[in-house]
Amino acid sequence: MTSLLRNSTFAVIAATALASAFPTGAARASDHDLNGGSRASVLISGYSAVMVVSGPLFLSAAGARGAADLSSDSRERRDERARRIGAGPLPDMRVNSVATADDGGRRVTLEDPQNAENTATLQWPKREDDPAAGFSEGAMVAFQPSPQGSGWMVRDDTGTALAFVPTIQTADESRTRVL
Repeated sequence: MTSLLRNSTFAVIAATALASAFPTGAARASDHDLNGGSRASVLISGYSAVMVVSGPLFLSAAGARGAADLSSDSRERRDERARRIGAGPLPDMRVNSVATADDGGRRVTLEDPQNAENTATLQWPKREDDPAAGFSEGAMVAFQPSPQGSGWMVRDDTGTALAFVPTIQTADESRTRVL
């Protein structure tokens, strides 16, 4: 909107400058009294003609600038996606507990056996299926990065897929907090 106002202001200034650039022609037309009008009517007619011609030109320029701005916003989002950090390697973790939350959801807590401060919690809301069914206390699980880098497939020691854990960027792009 500001761009449109700025362009409209520029159009008025440009039209005024163009109309005032030709006062000698307006005086000649008045001297001959072709239309029986005054200098003011000739100037207003000239100004109106300039506005009719230049108005669409400036509006289309404003539209082209707006399209270019939208294109640059799209390019920035594309660049941001290219810069995002993909899923990298994570250590194998031990399942500490598998529990049911008060609301019926399921929770699995994990701990790195090499570093007890490195913990993780997987949570699911109440569902028909049990996403935590494949996890058992004391079992080791491995985090395998997905080929696209959008998260990790959690697998048990036999290689069976137990769950998918998205990266923060993937979770944000999905526009939901519950995956």
